Amino acid sequence: MMRLARDPLALVVASGKGGTGKSVLSVLLADALARAGHDTLLVDADLNLANLHVLLGVRPAGRLDQLLAGEMEAGALVRPVREGLALLAGDTGNEQLHGLDALARARLMARLTDAWAGHDAVVVDAGAGLDAALRVAALGASRLVVVTAPEPTALTDAYALLKVVTGQLPGLPLDVLVNRALDDDEGRAAYERLAAAAERFLRRGLRYLGTVPEDDAVRRAVRAPRQFLALAAAGRAGEAVRQLVTTRLGCPEPAGSAA
Repeated sequence: MMRLARDPLALVVASGKGGTGKSVLSVLLADALARAGHDTLLVDADLNLANLHVLLGVRPAGRLDQLLAGEMEAGALVRPVREGLALLAGDTGNEQLHGLDALARARLMARLTDAWAGHDAVVVDAGAGLDAALRVAALGASRLVVVTAPEPTALTDAYALLKVVTGQLPGLPLDVLVNRALDDDEGRAAYERLAAAAERFLRRGLRYLGTVPEDDAVRRAVRAPRQFLALAAAGRAGEAVRQLVTTRLGCPEPAGSAA
């Protein structure tokens, strides 16, 4: 597997609220990058309701409270998914992480980044909500990928996230990925409404990353965790994500692929 000497591309995938399909898209983005030849780390940064290990059928190597306490290194929590793709799982129902103050959460997030070294690309599934996205994006994200849907409520939530990020991280490049659209026309129209509001009220430019269509293959894949990657990647959503990685995403060029 080809590696980069420079820092990895770090994509933080976030949404204003849950229910947009953010976690599924995080997996598909990481899978597409790995298929393109980039050594990719997928990070589940949800501290309480992590689910990527369930989707992928991967048993976590440890717990995040052990990382916070210094009992484990971040790299020891990384588990292989397949060639070129690894997972750093989050936690589900870990009482040791309930009630962490802001400083402890920030320290834990910072320790997760220790596992990024040596990878070409890192895809981070931020927990749902504004605070979770900010905590992760502040750690050195290359880009923030805001996942939304064509519905007005989803666009409103996405705008709220953009507003907070613009205030706290004004220099962070922002991408918009529209999920569960009927077609590219509906997705692009949703993006244009969001981009117009961001330009008018936030004075902030956005980049249209693409549209991912509604896909029954994803529903089937979610019900079959150990086959999730194979089933989801073979559907319309998986194809759309691979295409946008190739045509729109400024992913790093693997070392040795160019003269």
